[in-house]
Amino acid sequence: SGKSRLKYEMRSHNEMVVAPMKKMSEDNQELTYVKNKGVKTEQRSKVVQGTLDVVTQKLRETEEENIFVRRKAKEKHSEYEEEMKSQEKFFHDQIENIHKALEDKEREFERLLQEERAKARQCDVDSGTTENRRLRKEQVQRFIDCQVKDVQEFEAEADQLIKAHEEKKVQLKKEYAAKEVELEKEFDAAFTGLMEKHKPGTFQASNSS
Repeated sequence: SGKSRLKYEMRSHNEMVVAPMKKMSEDNQELTYVKNKGVKTEQRSKVVQGTLDVVTQKLRETEEENIFVRRKAKEKHSEYEEEMKSQEKFFHDQIENIHKALEDKEREFERLLQEERAKARQCDVDSGTTENRRLRKEQVQRFIDCQVKDVQEFEAEADQLIKAHEEKKVQLKKEYAAKEVELEKEFDAAFTGLMEKHKPGTFQASNSS
């Protein structure tokens, strides 16, 4: 009876004291582990959040800088367009002045032709001897015929000159257009290379716990 009581008391002590304390210790260790893991997770989340905030701010600043650069580039483009228009007007005015001066020369040329022809027609061919009248008439006719022939030659050569001039203008415009297209291709290639050089990297989320 005494041994049974001792055995019962010992079993009761293990069950009622030792086992619960061991369980409590294990629970406390697990709870501490969970708390530590939670703290680490929270710290990692704060670090990630902080990193994301920094990246977001950098992206926002970069976007603002890009907007500023694009606005400045647009302003520069507008300045270049205004400068080109000013240059085009300057050259256009020069060409117009050349054309007006040439028109004045043509009018003067025509006036001289008419004036000399009028002089020939007003020549007195009815006075003097018969031989003198005949000679003056022949002289006037030769002058008028020569002038008419010369005018015809002038008109033919002027047509050829104008045609050659227009062909040169067309060729010049073609060459300019081809150079402008080539210039745009060079800019496209250079700008494409620039974008490729500064192409953003691919974001990959970390899989570490």
